[in-house]
Amino acid sequence: MNIFHLHPLKGDRHGQLALDIDGRNSEYRLIIVPIDTKGYKLLEKDINIVYKTTEIIIIWEVTKHYE
Repeated sequence: MNIFHLHPLKGDRHGQLALDIDGRNSEYRLIIVPIDTKGYKLLEKDINIVYKTTEIIIIWEVTKHYE
């Protein structure tokens, strides 16, 4: 999954993560919020732990973030 460059967002998007839809050169990204099985946001900063422990995601939006 590293090809999607999962990374945490900052500022107004704190608590959300982004995945590059078509690799690092893509203009589009998928904004997600990982949650645990109890419905709580997973606020883990270590991306490796996020990969291993996320069971559910909320797809927040798809954006063309360079516009």
